[in-house]
Amino acid sequence: MQVEMISWITFLMGIFLMIVGIVIWAGKKIELVHGEDSAKVYDFDKASYAKLLGIGVILISFAVIAYGVLSCFPSVPKFVHWIAVGAFGGAGILILFIGHKKYFHGDI
Repeated sequence: MQVEMISWITFLMGIFLMIVGIVIWAGKKIELVHGEDSAKVYDFDKASYAKLLGIGVILISFAVIAYGVLSCFPSVPKFVHWIAVGAFGGAGILILFIGHKKYFHGDI
């Protein structure tokens, strides 16, 4: 079985996203997502918001990793790839939106 280079690249991108999610969560680095707008989150909410952002990014990284791993196996149907990507990616984006609506007090 020969694994294509795009599978490795996708897998490594997922690992990178997972590390970013862990840094956001553990280091409370919401400025990685919001930049200068991170001041629009109250100080007492930053830990909770960073946790939700980190979990959301980690779930999106699972979607990328799942696609990279599943693309290594040609016997797995394509719809299984998209179900995994949709489930993890959708859950991650939903958590990001919930956290944004709950903790971000800006114009967006």
